[in-house]
Amino acid sequence: MKINYEKLPYQQEAVKAVIDTLSDHNDVGNKMILDPEILDDSVKQTLLDNEQKYPGSDYLTPFPQFNIEMETGTGKTMVYLQTIVELHKRFHENKFIIVVPSRAIKAGVEDSLNKLKDYLSDIYNTDKYHYFLYDSKQILELQNFEGDNFEIMLTTIQAFNKSTNIINQEYNEGFFGGRPLDQIKEAKPIVIIDEPQSVDSAKAGKKAIASLNPKLVLRYSATHKEKQYPMLYEYGPVQAYKDHMVKHIETLGTDIDTNGNIPFIELKERPEFKNDRLQAKVIAYKQINDDFEKRTIILRMGDSLAKKTNNSRYEKLGKVTVIDSANDFIEFENGYHAEVGALEGENDIWVSAQMEALVRDHLDRELKMQDQGIKVLSLIFLDQVKNYRVYTKDGPKKGIYADLFEKTYEKVLHSNPKYKKLNDYNVPVDEVHDGYFAQDKATKNKPAMYRDTKGDTAKDETAYDAIMDDKEGLLTKYIPGKPETNTKAAKLRFIFSHSALKEGWDNPNVFQILTIATPKNDLTRRQKIGRGLRIPVNQEGKRVYYEKQNVVTIYANETFEEFAAGLQNEYLDSGLLSNKIDEDFFTNIVVSKNDSLNNEEDTEEEDKTLNEEETGGNNTRKITHHESATFTQVLKQNNIINSNSKPTARGLNTLSDDNTVKKIVNQTVEAGVEIETAKKMINVVINRFSVPEPTNRRKRKKVQLIGKNNDFFDELWNKISYKVKYRVNFDEDKLINSIVNGNNPLKDIKLTRMTALQTRARVNLNDTNVNNKIISQNTEHLTWNDMPIMDITRQLADKTGLTKKAIIKMILLTNQKDNNFIKKIKMNPALFVNRAYQRIRMHEQNLLSHSLVYIQTGEKWSKDLFKSFDASDNTLWKVPESGLNKTLFNQIPTQSQEERKFAESLINEKKIKYFFKLPNWFKIPTPFGNYNPDWAILAETNGVKKLYFVIDTKTTEEKGTLRSGEQTKLSAGAQAYKAEGFEDVRFEAPIKVIGDLDL
Repeated sequence: MKINYEKLPYQQEAVKAVIDTLSDHNDVGNKMILDPEILDDSVKQTLLDNEQKYPGSDYLTPFPQFNIEMETGTGKTMVYLQTIVELHKRFHENKFIIVVPSRAIKAGVEDSLNKLKDYLSDIYNTDKYHYFLYDSKQILELQNFEGDNFEIMLTTIQAFNKSTNIINQEYNEGFFGGRPLDQIKEAKPIVIIDEPQSVDSAKAGKKAIASLNPKLVLRYSATHKEKQYPMLYEYGPVQAYKDHMVKHIETLGTDIDTNGNIPFIELKERPEFKNDRLQAKVIAYKQINDDFEKRTIILRMGDSLAKKTNNSRYEKLGKVTVIDSANDFIEFENGYHAEVGALEGENDIWVSAQMEALVRDHLDRELKMQDQGIKVLSLIFLDQVKNYRVYTKDGPKKGIYADLFEKTYEKVLHSNPKYKKLNDYNVPVDEVHDGYFAQDKATKNKPAMYRDTKGDTAKDETAYDAIMDDKEGLLTKYIPGKPETNTKAAKLRFIFSHSALKEGWDNPNVFQILTIATPKNDLTRRQKIGRGLRIPVNQEGKRVYYEKQNVVTIYANETFEEFAAGLQNEYLDSGLLSNKIDEDFFTNIVVSKNDSLNNEEDTEEEDKTLNEEETGGNNTRKITHHESATFTQVLKQNNIINSNSKPTARGLNTLSDDNTVKKIVNQTVEAGVEIETAKKMINVVINRFSVPEPTNRRKRKKVQLIGKNNDFFDELWNKISYKVKYRVNFDEDKLINSIVNGNNPLKDIKLTRMTALQTRARVNLNDTNVNNKIISQNTEHLTWNDMPIMDITRQLADKTGLTKKAIIKMILLTNQKDNNFIKKIKMNPALFVNRAYQRIRMHEQNLLSHSLVYIQTGEKWSKDLFKSFDASDNTLWKVPESGLNKTLFNQIPTQSQEERKFAESLINEKKIKYFFKLPNWFKIPTPFGNYNPDWAILAETNGVKKLYFVIDTKTTEEKGTLRSGEQTKLSAGAQAYKAEGFEDVRFEAPIKVIGDLDL
């Protein structure tokens, strides 16, 4: 295949901004303007046209320099190569040098120079450039800079930024006794800097660029750090996102919950001093009621994590012996070492879950895009090369992640017959993946070996050469029966790398990116997403603009909230987003004299002012610095922004009150600013910083009935709506029942399996922040064969006061009644200990409820009883639009934050097809009063089997921790749904999270 290039409007605008500036905005002028005074005026005009700020005239010396901002994935290289060709055609400039910061970027630019040469010559109707890579071993190539030939030299900054570089040395032949650098200086080239923040941010880099004696310098980056140069054109991440010129971003994070069975520790952030003592924040499993949950724990020297969490699994660690803030780790008495961000104890489970999610997403995308001719690629960054490829005396072997990938791929590929439709279904698994790493060359005594590098060494070029060698081949789909597609590159779909591909390599068809990296890995979030932002191409080499499918999924080693917050901080640090309202925030914003606040009636005096100004014939103007600074001061006086010019949450909340807004406008007018200008500025704040609407806690809202005519609702309601009555079947012999044979026996303890909750969220960009929205959640149960051994009998004996012998006998007798009981304990031993203890405490209390027998009355609750109703606004959870087809009402009354989270998980869980909160008139009679369960749920597994649930949510999953009144009602509810006629209905209580349901 061959890539088809297209003229994109924003790329043409970027080229035009440079050409207009250098021609003094003369469309027919063919002489480049370098006179400082004329050029400066031309720059000001360009900045005005593109709504940029003027930085002052220092950029003109010792030679003019300009910034052009192009977001990653939008064709930065294409833009500056087009600019080079246009400068050559328009102004007859012939000598250009492209300076890059690394070999990775050099490899990418070289590939573009090669493939774009003919295309650019054709579309600009001019001669082709000749390009060469500067190589100190081929120094004579610099003589190409003599004469009038159209030459482009590509080099890294490291090749000429030291006095010891060959280019800076005296040369005896070929350069008339001078330095090779002199050949360049005489040509006065135009210099293009690719990623200037990495090229000349230090003095050595600036000195090296100056040594080239450039006519002018054009600086191209997605992240400009030096603002002293005029920004001639800006196409940032927000604009690219809004224009759909890059893929949208999606994250998938996996939250592992082993219920404390694995002694997980995560050092959450760098240790710090507080009250003159060094402390560390760790995430660990802490006992909460009958469960173990991940909590943030503060540790200081000498602390015991086992005591702080009330979790005996941490006893073997001993006390904290080292807290190192310089190297970001803590250490315990037994030598256990935890670094910032490392998922100590659960990393293998996490990698396995994320790898499976990536493979499944990859195959599902292939199914959707196969007929469109789009090949799907996945990129996986590793922590160490040896985890993918191991070198032995007998040659290379597969590492643990290569083995894991192949097992996972085979498992997912054969998990569903739908994947048989894939062209690649029969391609051997070892041909669908490969690794690209820096390589040591083979010698007589040593085979070629791959290395862990940072992507900036000479050895990295072996990786770049391998993957750049057949870039189009990687985009070619393998099609059985077509020999031309029967190539290694066409069959390759999963690419493994270390750091070699972190920059400089952008394949448009990368849709999945997984990072298996140590916390000290230097890949930023922007680098991760940058490898997959480009718009995909089909087999004709044409871009495919389809917003719904143009999404790159990042399998993050952090939560989706943390990823979005981290990405936002990277954008803020780069100046690409602004969360400050400084004195120049509103300067140069265009004001329309008809601007007014929404739903505000202007006074007669204001109308008169507006009309008078309009009669002057001038309907727009720009806000001045003085007006912007005046308004900013008013915002500070009203605590909308703090002393650091950052908006405060409380301050933004007050802007939802019309009276506060009018007050700020009036104060601004009193300070000498025109009213329409004040209104415009306050509207900018309200719109850009998402001012929330406050909740009136006394207000009641109408909850609308929306899903009554849903087939799923009818099906679920027909299963659960039968009324019941009870009778007591009391047997005195039950009084002597033991924990083995009696009420609530040990075998009935509910032991949920460990879970992996995968949350998929869409990342949204706007001018001030990065936010996220959950798309779906999927809960999978874990079976882990490497579970640490746990002495459950000793722990239960300690808790209950019974002997170990009694505990062992209890377990063995129960296993006689349930042959799988001991296996069930092994599934979640930590949870068993807590819940067995609670069961031993409460088994006698449930005698009465156990004697209940329920029968259906023959009557049903009428669904006509479901009607819209009023409820307190502060109790309502608004159902998101994506979930309105899954439930009965547009809002759900909830009694706690936990219930709201549970409702949200019901919306996001793909296996849940329909649910609703049971109304208060839906009652089950019991001897202890009427009982009203919480939820009715219809679930579907594997697209076939349907499950009907009536459940009750609590803050615990173990009845023994509930009040006796709650316990007896739940027991009665369980008995009620054992009545004849409810065979298809499962009563589950108490339920804490959706993972407690056996879906």
